[in-house]
Amino acid sequence: MGSLLLTMAYCLGLTILLETGFALFVGIRGRKNLLTVILTQVMTNPCAVLGMLWCGTHLSCHYALYELPIEALVVLVEWLIYRKYLSSINRPFAYALASNYFSYSFGIVIGYFGVFLRF
Repeated sequence: MGSLLLTMAYCLGLTILLETGFALFVGIRGRKNLLTVILTQVMTNPCAVLGMLWCGTHLSCHYALYELPIEALVVLVEWLIYRKYLSSINRPFAYALASNYFSYSFGIVIGYFGVFLRF
């Protein structure tokens, strides 16, 4: 149980760092807007990580068959949140898609080089 919590905390912390950095890079400013980005990650990331861990241990199919739908659902939820609460962007769906693509791709690169922590 401890390793599950550490894994989820690591993933959440890295995602908050990456997606907040991405938000700043694309010009999102202001305490309310950045807090919206962070709280959105707090809501969506643990659900996505837990879903992927569960699917990875209980399903005997290729990971793309469950990772892509989970990530698509995350993009959809984040788009709905950003559309309602993030006032500094004009295209919230494009932002949600790009920020998730950035953080997911960065995670793949980190995993490729073996940087993920082994708990």
